[in-house]
Amino acid sequence: MILNSTILGCGSPVLILHGLFGEAKNWMTIAKSLSLDHEVHVIDQRNHGNSFHHSDHNYLILAFDIFNYIEDKKLEKVSIIGHSMGGKVAMQFAMKYPEKLNKLIVVDIAPKRYPYKEDNLNIFKGLNKVSSNAKSRKQGIQIMMEYIDDIVTINFLLKSLSFSDDENAMFKFNVDALEKNICIILDQIPSPRVFAGLTYFIYGQKSHYINADDKKNIYNLFPECQILEIPNAGHWVHYDAKDYFLDTIKTILN
Repeated sequence: MILNSTILGCGSPVLILHGLFGEAKNWMTIAKSLSLDHEVHVIDQRNHGNSFHHSDHNYLILAFDIFNYIEDKKLEKVSIIGHSMGGKVAMQFAMKYPEKLNKLIVVDIAPKRYPYKEDNLNIFKGLNKVSSNAKSRKQGIQIMMEYIDDIVTINFLLKSLSFSDDENAMFKFNVDALEKNICIILDQIPSPRVFAGLTYFIYGQKSHYINADDKKNIYNLFPECQILEIPNAGHWVHYDAKDYFLDTIKTILN
């Protein structure tokens, strides 16, 4: 099965991989700007967007999905931009298929294990209740507010919400598979290897996803790495500081 994508522009190929609960369309503004100089493939990863659903969801499989996509599209060396979960997929791909990669760009994520928190549990409690009870987006917001006090996160999650003709709530992302595999998604990259290719880690100044200890580990695994800070940005770097982020990406790619 081949991942769904939107392809823009022409030139050297660049793949964009969204994060957990995201989808390709969240990156379209960035993709359109990059497509002036590159052939940009904005990808829905498995269990997200318009791509296929499957019970298996781990980084080796997700990296193989990208390999299959590249083979299907007959692409030569590609550059990959991966945010959050997508960044871990990109790292795993680099370690598994280094011959396919031109430049690796990882956005606000480290190759480490992140702890499973009550916030993660509450998100899935809310999503499951929305799936079973909500009859409108307004009701969906009200339900999610019982579990999460961050309206920005709620609006992000509910971007994937739609309703059938008989008002049954549906999410584009596969809630069951993601909940089942959330600890794997939060885990470190399995069997890490050194990737000696050109690598760039971009993180938000206000984000807590990459700290000083993480940087040491990153340099060990990616010896040709540059770590770049985006001022006044949190985890959603491409939203919080879009122009600065785009300038940084364009400089790297060009």
